[in-house]
Amino acid sequence: MKDMIERKHERKELNQSIPIVDMINGGEFGELVNVTVEGIMVITDKEIPTQSIYQLALQLPIEIAGSNTVELGADCLWCRKVENFHRYWSGFHIIDASDTAIAQLEELIKHYSK
Repeated sequence: MKDMIERKHERKELNQSIPIVDMINGGEFGELVNVTVEGIMVITDKEIPTQSIYQLALQLPIEIAGSNTVELGADCLWCRKVENFHRYWSGFHIIDASDTAIAQLEELIKHYSK
């Protein structure tokens, strides 16, 4: 099954709300739920088509490595409706991230993990 991919890194939930912006279409994309340096899980108000690629910017609560945003390219692997709510969980594999973006994710995980 596609969403049964073995992870190299444990997902880390964050104790801080991290909004995500769609860099191509503009506007709010969703909110970061958990993160590894290889992928992110997002909650959104709309269903995200699987196998769709997005350029996303995570809006950091503080500046990390000289920036308040982490920019990355991500491929949607799965999307599920949240029961009793009009929201969706979506899992993304990070397919494009600079060395700086990876370092920012590592710092984000280190400082904001639950």
